[in-house]
Amino acid sequence: MNLKDKKELIIAFTAVMLCFIIAVKALSSVTTVIFTHQYVVCIDPGHGGEEQGALSKDKKRREQDDNLALSLKVKSELEKRDVQVIMTREDDTTVSLKERCVIANNKKADLFVSVHRNSSDDGTGMEVWIKDKPSKAETQLAEDVLNALVSSSGMTERGVKRGYRNKSGKNYYVNGNTKMPSCLAEVGFITNEKDNENFDKNIDRYAAALAQAIYENLKKS
Repeated sequence: MNLKDKKELIIAFTAVMLCFIIAVKALSSVTTVIFTHQYVVCIDPGHGGEEQGALSKDKKRREQDDNLALSLKVKSELEKRDVQVIMTREDDTTVSLKERCVIANNKKADLFVSVHRNSSDDGTGMEVWIKDKPSKAETQLAEDVLNALVSSSGMTERGVKRGYRNKSGKNYYVNGNTKMPSCLAEVGFITNEKDNENFDKNIDRYAAALAQAIYENLKKS
């Protein structure tokens, strides 16, 4: 092999190696795009605007305010975990139940969690609601959320409940009309002074625990 042939061979080999390196880098970039997925969660602060929800016994505390305060903290905690959060409201605005579901469905959220406070003459503790005929994913989500609330508060566990509280056979609207696993969390009773004290004292703990439970649930899917 003469010198000219050797030079041509070296040039050809170099060109092939450059093409190979470029192809590998391009393939790596494509692989990253294909397999990188950011989770999307819809957080729904119940009530708002003209729909104030339940009131404390002294009528000075509104459910809509507590729901929003906790939901915004959950949003912040989820974003720390690189989860994209869609809020149905971020201020004291009236949003219909239908609109809440449309927001979640249009954004193709992976999970939907509605945040509420409970009310009754003498109730206390945490409970979570799902559809009357839930999927396994929905049941798991509700159990994870309930465990997070109970463990972060030390309050009574009232269980995962199905359907609607008046036993009409219906579901809570947001559970029945969202296309992803969903649940409605009742975070203590706004009509119970001790529950309200716990809410105010532990709201950051509630938010962190809820966010972690939601995040761990996402990784199970």
